[in-house]
Amino acid sequence: MYEQEISRRNPGCFLFLLDQSYSMGAPISGSPAPKASALAAMINELLYAVVLECTKDFQELPRHYFDVGVIGYSGNGVRPLLPGTSRRRALVPVHAYAGTGRPVEHSRTLRRADGSVEHEQTTVPEWIQPLNLGWTPMCEALGMAYKVLRGWVKEHRSSFPPIVLNITDGQATDGDPRGPARRLTRLETGDGRILLFNLHLSEAQGTPMSFPVLAPTEVPQAELLFEMSSALPGSLVQASGYGGRIAPGARGFVFNGGATALMDFLRIGTSTTSLIGEH
Repeated sequence: MYEQEISRRNPGCFLFLLDQSYSMGAPISGSPAPKASALAAMINELLYAVVLECTKDFQELPRHYFDVGVIGYSGNGVRPLLPGTSRRRALVPVHAYAGTGRPVEHSRTLRRADGSVEHEQTTVPEWIQPLNLGWTPMCEALGMAYKVLRGWVKEHRSSFPPIVLNITDGQATDGDPRGPARRLTRLETGDGRILLFNLHLSEAQGTPMSFPVLAPTEVPQAELLFEMSSALPGSLVQASGYGGRIAPGARGFVFNGGATALMDFLRIGTSTTSLIGEH
């Protein structure tokens, strides 16, 4: 399970769920930037990295190796955010959004092999803009993810299962998200069940709780998000290059994460880009 190569015949799928509630306006740990701004910048950088991974010839459109969607949830409701998407069509092939981003210069965070972090200025297309408004309708967002991916897995039975990355800084304000999360992760392709990973962003200084094996019972919110999170498949951990740092059986879960933890979380969660074949 979780071994299927990514190809145009059997594409992969990424779906990002972004908390855009009022509290995302607070600074993210490890950076002066608001959480909403840091998250939007890193998601844009990641969306661009996926475009580059799918581009074999710069005279051609990116190849259809992935379907991608971004859903924001806030006081504005729950809605797809990528250009060309809608509630009826929340996923698009990489080539459908590749040329639609507005070029924006921003500070890029680089993580080197020795663990050090470096910042540089770079130009990256902007598809997602920062927002921090109102409540946190996480249950509704998970419900939309279920509706979106239910059809996708039926059409892609031979594909690597979709990966859903939920990034939040607070608790759901519309109920207990564990039920919608369980329903979502029961969906499956022939290669395994959908993978749901959760990252809790924080403005507090301190060491984040990253990819634990056991539930963190001392913090109810952390225990809840841990329970919602899928175990990281060994193939994904090895593909990410973090094999020696993540214990077998660890969940795709980070609590009290800052800027660096967000970067690691996104890199590990999207490491199926290294499973792209030549066809």
